[in-house]
Amino acid sequence: MTPAMTAIWDDLGIGVAVVDANGICEYMNPIQRRVDGFGRINVAGQHITSLYVPHELECIPTIECLRTGEPILKKSYFYKTTKNYLAGTVSDFFPLFRKGQKDGVIAFTLWTGSRPIVEQTGRRAAQARPAKTPAYYTFDSIAGQHEALREVLAEARAAAGSSSHVMIWGESGTGKEVFAQAIHSASSRSGQPLVAENCAAIPENLLEAILFGTEKGAYTDAPQKAGLLEEANGGTLILDELNSMPPGLQAKLLRVLQEKRVRRLGSHKEIPVDVRVISILNEAPLNAVGQGVLRSDLFYRLAVIGLAIPPLRERKSDIAMLARLFMDNAARHQQRPPVELDSKVLDMFMAYDWPGNVRELLHVIEGSIALLGDRTTIDAERLPRHFREAYAGRDTFRPVSHPAQPEQTLPLSAGQPAFYDYRDIRKTSVVPLKSCVQQYEAECIRNVLRVTGGNVAKAARIMQITGAGLRYKIQQLGIEDEYLA
Repeated sequence: MTPAMTAIWDDLGIGVAVVDANGICEYMNPIQRRVDGFGRINVAGQHITSLYVPHELECIPTIECLRTGEPILKKSYFYKTTKNYLAGTVSDFFPLFRKGQKDGVIAFTLWTGSRPIVEQTGRRAAQARPAKTPAYYTFDSIAGQHEALREVLAEARAAAGSSSHVMIWGESGTGKEVFAQAIHSASSRSGQPLVAENCAAIPENLLEAILFGTEKGAYTDAPQKAGLLEEANGGTLILDELNSMPPGLQAKLLRVLQEKRVRRLGSHKEIPVDVRVISILNEAPLNAVGQGVLRSDLFYRLAVIGLAIPPLRERKSDIAMLARLFMDNAARHQQRPPVELDSKVLDMFMAYDWPGNVRELLHVIEGSIALLGDRTTIDAERLPRHFREAYAGRDTFRPVSHPAQPEQTLPLSAGQPAFYDYRDIRKTSVVPLKSCVQQYEAECIRNVLRVTGGNVAKAARIMQITGAGLRYKIQQLGIEDEYLA
């Protein structure tokens, strides 16, 4: 693999994974890692069978391709992800050769949808035994006593008693989907389907078919298949990372929610649906609306009830309780004696900002216990290396907020346009704020893209917005010819 190839694969909207002749993962592109739950896991160097589990297959196709040395094309199958979801895919597997000898496999993957495993199991078992409620999260699954958490919990419990749509937002790892499942579990729809989909995990050209369904022949090889809106009829549809859904598709979703009828792709028939939508965003919705990645009309339709989940750094008094809970659970699952936390480690936990929030704390505890051996106390030396490095550099990497400075103009370098700061505004002047903001945004985006060499995905990560949102913003500002050619 060359740096040029991996640079191309990094920005693809389909999954790419490469293993060597022994089945060891050498490369996995960002979208594949994100979809499969490996965003915080170093997959390189791990055997592919430790990352994926086949579903109703003797072995995963990667190993089959490696064994036979023959390509496997348009393979439609399911595999189990670390998020406990069944991911449906259509994949191509190509054997790699070096000097006539098998040297590995490269796989290209398109996702066709995902479902909680408990839901799939329940459907298959329904004919054999009486149906029972799947084991989704409940409000009892949410631990903490901080006032900020108690407030949002009270709002979530009230939302569960309503039939209105709910919008949940917060940083990654705060437990947004736990809240979504808990609301469903406590609602009058708890005995009906709960279907979840990550809008960022599916290529744009497939997401519409997954949501609305298809009629046979709607496009080449299109199956006769119900969409997620039909599958969730009577129950709840969770749309994770809604702000990654293309704006055109957002408009179609809005129409379905207003009319309570859905039309499959390629069909002229409208099917009545009764679905409660719980949408999840990784940023404040008004920010997403302002950036143009979330339609304002869809926001007002879905944010009837809004829940902002507080980050862990804003409820640090819960850290000791959460650590104790995670330690007990990990010790029980690993069938080992109870584990204690060294007081110095707790001080480190309290001083750390936890950018990965509750999920990061969970992973640190699990990683520490894995390193304990026969010991029963987690001390600083038993903490995972990545946490110790992050803790040591916390002052370096902590985000800096700059206070407003109304008496100063923006620091502009030579050649930059001087944006109007309204200091010399007159009653007869007309200076639209929108045009000033757009000018400033365009210059910011140009500067970041100049640093990343035009790589939109890397620029989006720097600016903390989605890639789709940045592309939309570039088009909205009329600078797409500079970077999207």
